[in-house]
Amino acid sequence: MYANEPPTTSNQISRKYALIGYWSAIIMTIAVTFSGITATTAMKIPSLLSGITLVPIFMVFMACIHEYAPSDMKFFSRLGLLFSTGYATLIGFNYYMQLTLVRQNLYSDVFAMDNPLSIMIVIEALGYGFMGLATLSTAFVFTNGKVEKAIRWLFIFNGILGVGGIIGYALGLNMNILLGGLIVWDIIMPISSVLMAILFRRVLKKDIASQPA
Repeated sequence: MYANEPPTTSNQISRKYALIGYWSAIIMTIAVTFSGITATTAMKIPSLLSGITLVPIFMVFMACIHEYAPSDMKFFSRLGLLFSTGYATLIGFNYYMQLTLVRQNLYSDVFAMDNPLSIMIVIEALGYGFMGLATLSTAFVFTNGKVEKAIRWLFIFNGILGVGGIIGYALGLNMNILLGGLIVWDIIMPISSVLMAILFRRVLKKDIASQPA
């Protein structure tokens, strides 16, 4: 950075996008938590509904992180957005298929996710692999302060889980190992989104404090 060049900070996001980011992080926390509970307790339809709700919310969430990112780090947040479109396409198609044709007992043998030989399991693993790549890329945005550094490492860990799931499924690892990774995801993603909500909230409070009385 040149001597006369102004420093870039993570708080250059506008109040409007910080507010959208805050609520997307809150909704994402609820959706991921509910999805984890319903998936663990085999509540199929509620799990699918929360999962498909998470798709657009995650995209909004990532877009707000892109707005939050310093200008010299927007390459990484933009890369995260690109990877998240892969997640949205694959998981959105998968869950919508489960809620429509599979639920109506059409194509259930090949497309039902409760069938371990279903091609939809492959799509599921690949979709969440793209989510992992999205958070792994975006992790480099967060460098300042304890909260940002915690998000950074959680995003990296989620990336390792996602990419590891793709590789593990391709290598034919035991499904219990892959399900264990899903349980860990159910823990680290809500924590990540809660911490992001805290960051966006800080921006909103700072904006309010800076306004003239």
